[in-house]
Amino acid sequence: MNKIITAETVSPGHPDKIADLISDSVLTEALSNNKSSKVAVETFITGTDKGGLVVVGGEISEVAKINNKKLNRIVNEALSRTIKSNFSDFDLSKVEIINVLTPQSEEIRLAVEDDEDQGAGDQGIMVGFATNSTDSFMPETFDKARKIQIALWDIQNSNPLLDLDSKVQVTTGCEKTKVVVSTQHKPEVNIEDLSVEINNLIQNFVNEDFNLDLNPSGSFTKGGPAGDTGLTGRKIVVDAYGPTVPVGGGAFSGKDPSKVDRSAAYAARHLAKNIVAHELATKCLVRVAYAIGKAEPYEITVDTFGDNPGTKLKDFMKSFDMRPRSIIERLHLLDVDYKEDSLFSHFGHPDRTWEQIEDL
Repeated sequence: MNKIITAETVSPGHPDKIADLISDSVLTEALSNNKSSKVAVETFITGTDKGGLVVVGGEISEVAKINNKKLNRIVNEALSRTIKSNFSDFDLSKVEIINVLTPQSEEIRLAVEDDEDQGAGDQGIMVGFATNSTDSFMPETFDKARKIQIALWDIQNSNPLLDLDSKVQVTTGCEKTKVVVSTQHKPEVNIEDLSVEINNLIQNFVNEDFNLDLNPSGSFTKGGPAGDTGLTGRKIVVDAYGPTVPVGGGAFSGKDPSKVDRSAAYAARHLAKNIVAHELATKCLVRVAYAIGKAEPYEITVDTFGDNPGTKLKDFMKSFDMRPRSIIERLHLLDVDYKEDSLFSHFGHPDRTWEQIEDL
């Protein structure tokens, strides 16, 4: 009997992902101003009778130099990228932006000073995963959903009758694969024509027979932050590997790489993918745990799901120092454009440093 698996993805125009994008845009700006910036920023976004409200708060180093003028620019650039101006439910010209950023905790600053023994910015457990069943080394059902979502995003941007909020859900292991697509639109859109276009799109990524359920709730004219609030870090399963892989640590977005929630999760993926790519296992799950202020991990566990690489694995892992400072330097995490990193999962994109297959 086939195992039934369902995975979901969301577009960058989903309100939670807009919030993630704003937080990661603040982070990218901060690191471009000063690579020593420490950032833990969250964003709340919603529609109001007056247009819209964006609240950006959290802790940030003073050296980041994010004043009200810069924050307003950052927020407006992110909104213009993820909300079409001709959809008036969230008026881009009437958005109130509230800055509640505060200086970083001195206790945390001292615990994560930039040196060889830099401690972890928080305690927690991070998870990395890889499988050889897809070209992206991502779980198969999630990989299908994400590829459909990325292609749908192109249609949403090019079709004037569609706005940018959408979700894709794929269920495999059934007699027929089930695909659910919900996409925001104008009232005058022809759903039958749209269904044909999306059905053709799905055929590029789903080889087996499938059923498409387009906008199952009926019309979807009010979306984005006008239809639902958005909050940084609320899509942690979508940001990772889908529900078939455990979620560790916390959210990624809005956090500089001294926060192991982000950097160690990337390093765990890097290790897992290289173990699979070098044929030490067909799939692999890596767990890494830290204590705040301590550099050495409290746990590094590698599960190869019954494959037995023997002593080769132990020798292989020597090339992957999992202390925070080493991770940051090895993966060049102070030079990442985190504005792009928050889109369509943080993993499975070949241009990211933590996706590189090392020549070992």
